[in-house]
Amino acid sequence: MAAMVLGIYAGAAQAQEGQVEVPRGLWQTEPDTFGVVLLVRTRACGRSLCARVERAKNRAGYDAPSGAVGQKVFWSMDPRPDGSFFGEYRSPKAEQFRESRVEVAGRILRLRACRKQDCRATEWKRVK
Repeated sequence: MAAMVLGIYAGAAQAQEGQVEVPRGLWQTEPDTFGVVLLVRTRACGRSLCARVERAKNRAGYDAPSGAVGQKVFWSMDPRPDGSFFGEYRSPKAEQFRESRVEVAGRILRLRACRKQDCRATEWKRVK
């Protein structure tokens, strides 16, 4: 019982201090026009969220060659009090979106990337 009370207290203290848990894991992007999906690994970079493309898979689910593999896609994604992250997203096609927001709900990562008035929204599914 004491451990449960301490766990609740620790969670409340983190929320009050503005600490947001970084959504670590492996995420699958939506398929591109050729049916290729990317597997993106998210991790903590200090308090921020970072992500790098780990693999590319074709429609059949096999590894596909891609210049995107190894590329960093989230830059300076800082936590917000509402649990989201805000910062820069660079698409694997080298498009740069400085005003981007990431939110995680269950096994879905929602990415909204904007450049001036042009915004794109996508959902990634958690693989691991």
